[in-house]
Amino acid sequence: MPVRAGRRTPDQTRTSMQYRAMAAVILLAFNFPTVAQEVQRIEVTGSHEARRRDDTAGASMVSREELLRHGDRSLADALRRVPGITVADGGGKGSEIRMRGLGKGYTSVLLNGAPLPAGFSIDALTPAMIERVEIIRTASAELAAQGIAGTVNIILRKQGGRVRNDVRIGADRVHGVVAPSGSWQWAGSEEGVDWSLNGAMTRTAQREAGAADDAATDEAGMPRLQRHESTLADNRTRSTSLAPRITWKRPGGSVAWQGFVNLARRTNGYRADETTVLGTPTDYPSSGSWLDIHGVMLRSDTTWQQELAEGVKGQLRIALQHYPRRSDFAFYPSRDGMPQADVRRVRSDIRESTLTAGGKVEVTAAPGHSVTAGWDGETVVRSQTRGETDFAAGTVTDDRYRGHIGRVAVFAQDDWTISDGLSLSAGLRWEALRTAVTPRGGVPVVQRSAMASPLLQSLYQWSATRRVRAGLSRTYKSPAMLDLIPRRYTIDNGNSQTNPDTQGNPRLRPELAWGLDVAVEQDVGGDGMASASVYRRRIGQVNVPLLFEDGGRWVRSPANQGRADAWGAALEFKAALSPQWTVRANGAVDRSRVAAVPGPDNRLVRQTPRSAGAGIDYRYSDAVTLGADLAWQDGGWARESALYAVETASVRKLDAYAAWRLDADTRLKISGANLLHRDALSGAAYRDGAGARLLSERTRGSATLRFSLERRW
Repeated sequence: MPVRAGRRTPDQTRTSMQYRAMAAVILLAFNFPTVAQEVQRIEVTGSHEARRRDDTAGASMVSREELLRHGDRSLADALRRVPGITVADGGGKGSEIRMRGLGKGYTSVLLNGAPLPAGFSIDALTPAMIERVEIIRTASAELAAQGIAGTVNIILRKQGGRVRNDVRIGADRVHGVVAPSGSWQWAGSEEGVDWSLNGAMTRTAQREAGAADDAATDEAGMPRLQRHESTLADNRTRSTSLAPRITWKRPGGSVAWQGFVNLARRTNGYRADETTVLGTPTDYPSSGSWLDIHGVMLRSDTTWQQELAEGVKGQLRIALQHYPRRSDFAFYPSRDGMPQADVRRVRSDIRESTLTAGGKVEVTAAPGHSVTAGWDGETVVRSQTRGETDFAAGTVTDDRYRGHIGRVAVFAQDDWTISDGLSLSAGLRWEALRTAVTPRGGVPVVQRSAMASPLLQSLYQWSATRRVRAGLSRTYKSPAMLDLIPRRYTIDNGNSQTNPDTQGNPRLRPELAWGLDVAVEQDVGGDGMASASVYRRRIGQVNVPLLFEDGGRWVRSPANQGRADAWGAALEFKAALSPQWTVRANGAVDRSRVAAVPGPDNRLVRQTPRSAGAGIDYRYSDAVTLGADLAWQDGGWARESALYAVETASVRKLDAYAAWRLDADTRLKISGANLLHRDALSGAAYRDGAGARLLSERTRGSATLRFSLERRW
């Protein structure tokens, strides 16, 4: 039913009321009277390894120094070397962080404790803007229980204090193309106010040559199709980020505001030239496409902390986020390498706004015993307009959707040090989720769910250097807005079982999981550690894509299909062999099985089954440091159904660096990334009673040479 101008639908009214309710709670909390007296501020320092030893959950942190070691251009490049983390290359779509080898939303990625919006790539974040990265392998009642595989919390740089400037300039060279980058920080403190301003600018240009082979056989196994395609992708990005921060200190507490602005533009040019050896060629044997995306991410985080009474601390937090972006896409045939008239043109406009708020109170009941209780909520509103003109068919479509995801939760957690060697943490989190998708002129599709998440973690230290951890948790994975909106992305050329269209499913429900984690740790030297861990996850309502034929075209769409089990083991080692030599190594095996899909290889799609890494640092002198890291990720085939399977590429990357401290405030770094520059092999296969279809793709690897200069004053 059409809605008159100036009137709101019930869904819009409900969303407005949620915003007002959250705002009212925030205003009341900021005016809450405090009985706290001014207390002395004590700052505790220590290594990340020491904090990990004492933490019941064993959360680890990647320090700023570790992130900057190789002079990486993006945060994604720096995280590739972190134990327990794998990073999948998304080509022109950006990189994806994975834990337990699982991507596609199983790993919760947060920025300052709030979820990153879908579509925002961590490639836009530079290590120089990051204070630390927290890796949380088990759930806690305080954090949203959406990380079935785990949670990665990226903390923007917070350093204040004395007035200082910190400038970094650098350049990457790939295939003869130079990509400059730069970052800076200005920070200071005056009369109870700390401030800092961080900024970064990056520009990348990468040309990826590749090839694809498309083959088909009939029911007797005789070849009936064989095509070879040469491809060339030209991916270019420009990104500018600003992250101002200001902290007002007050008696017994503080108020901190952190802003983040990112302006990004990405262009992807693509060209394909096809040779048909057997069978019928596609409609456009020589073709090209052009994609231009530009967006602005605006974010504001405010955190209020206050000692309300002796042994009682309160915190209130609100985050506002707005992420509009537009894209322009064109597909065209080519002749003798020259573009012809457009066959298809698509213009898309997406606006996504998020409000996140929460509060908690922590009470120290006795020495070694604290209780935390609180609430948090989130509302995400996304409107999308997509206009498509198909010049060949003479059709014009105008799709408009409005999506809403609302979440509210309450939690309580009891942390108790029972003895010098035993500590427990027990919590309960109740969370309700509502998703709604409304097409223009249509009826909204609404899904509601609620879940209680009990959490139990324990730490037992049977000596000063040895400990064991165990945790039991219930978590879930919320559907991404992209998977809920039922518009179809059509393949421009060569639609087939192995190259299908994609379409969202508004009736998609959250995946629920029980998880068990156990880890044994042994201290090695001062800050070294050796650990072995195992885990298991039982996932219900698992999201497994369906492949079907609709109107002569093949379509892939997500759907809830029963249960899946995931399990694995990991080893980690880090030690200083001498004041000059430091070594580190890690390895992991991750497995899964989807009950609704027959074996073999019926694991969760795109799970990294095995991974390993090793690194070494050598301090040649006080002024010169050298190092290298080797990372490996296994690939292989995984079934999505009895008929369809996909192959992910294995990855081997060697990185090396050399750093010279020219004086007390100046440092020069030269590094090389992906020095092995191995090609990436991937594919898809479909087999039924009528025959088989196989798609094999190869993308050429490329090495990167980096230069960076750092200066402080």
